[in-house]
Amino acid sequence: MAQRKQVTMAELKVGALVTAALVLLAALILQQSWGIAWFSESEKVLAYLPDVGGLKPGNPIWLAGIEIGKVRQVSIMSPELYPGNARVFKQISEIKKEIEGLDRNNPNYGKLLADKIDKIRDLKLELRLVEVQMDIKKQYINRISIDSEVAIASRGLIGDSFLEVSPGTAGIPPKRQGEFYVIEAVRTTGFREILTGANDVIANFGVLSEQFRSIAGKIDPDRIGSDMAGTLDDMRTALHEASTTFSETTRLVKELRDGQGSVGRMVADPGLYNRLNETLDKMTSLTDRLQSGSGTLPKLLNDPQIFDNTNSALKKADLAMDRIEKGDGTLGRLSKDPALYDSGRRAMEKFAGFVDQIDKGEGTLGRLVKDPALYNNLNQSSAEIAKFIYDLRQDPKKYLTIRFRLF
Repeated sequence: MAQRKQVTMAELKVGALVTAALVLLAALILQQSWGIAWFSESEKVLAYLPDVGGLKPGNPIWLAGIEIGKVRQVSIMSPELYPGNARVFKQISEIKKEIEGLDRNNPNYGKLLADKIDKIRDLKLELRLVEVQMDIKKQYINRISIDSEVAIASRGLIGDSFLEVSPGTAGIPPKRQGEFYVIEAVRTTGFREILTGANDVIANFGVLSEQFRSIAGKIDPDRIGSDMAGTLDDMRTALHEASTTFSETTRLVKELRDGQGSVGRMVADPGLYNRLNETLDKMTSLTDRLQSGSGTLPKLLNDPQIFDNTNSALKKADLAMDRIEKGDGTLGRLSKDPALYDSGRRAMEKFAGFVDQIDKGEGTLGRLVKDPALYNNLNQSSAEIAKFIYDLRQDPKKYLTIRFRLF
């Protein structure tokens, strides 16, 4: 009986040891797979991404190539929960209004509509739909600041995804949302986008191949031969024209050398050079005279007294203008005093009234200007005077009597 009890205790110890080993193994598996830190303190960090590219809990988090934590949880959320999505929704709403305002009769309506739809599709890719919770070791949290960014990366084309955090430079801790630090996420080009771009490139190569095949099918060997013959004829014509041009150039150079024509005389005649040389000598002599100070113009250029007098006159003119501007003196009062303007305006008004009275025929001057009787009387008087002068010339004794008396 005692022996059986001893065997039972041994089995119990073995079972307990195996159970402890299994629990320890499970803990190690969870630590490596799920990123559960059993013996180290960590901080909870949160990020919102539009696409995680297959990221799973337990994937590593790197900072400058060093693993600083693990992904805790990856979950899809409502896009309205992330405040930054409001800007994207606003832009999408504005583009939809632009689509409603497009003119369907416009010949480019289809292209414009496709461009607007592509913009909406691109904006939808920017919506943050995935919430990623992370556990980052406490000793590394001070390396992350408010300007740090987190992005999805992968080990090769088909490797596991991981998160890469950029070191911050602002020195300010990230914003907090409850118990979580919040790091801004950036969208990176993933393997799917690369494959999509490669498919577009392959499709473009296919289109180019079809175009080259179509061009090659349209090539006619007989036509190529005729085109080659035409090309040879064009080359012969070009060579003949080049030879003619060379001959004309040679003849022109010979005429220039012989002094024929206007240009030839300018090149070959030494008289032009001599006259030009004489002109340069005269200009040199004139420059020397200007520098030596002889004559009126050199004195104007070299005499400092002229500059001083001119400068003094300008200063006086400047002072006079300042006095006029300030209203000093007769000219200043004429320029600034409003009484002169008012007096002149009143005088002009009176003169205008005086001229208006004359035009209406009022007063002595008005009657002289407007009354035709004055003109008629003057005309009649001049006629009488002319008649009197005529009669006086014909018979002066009739009007002139000379009396002579002696004492």
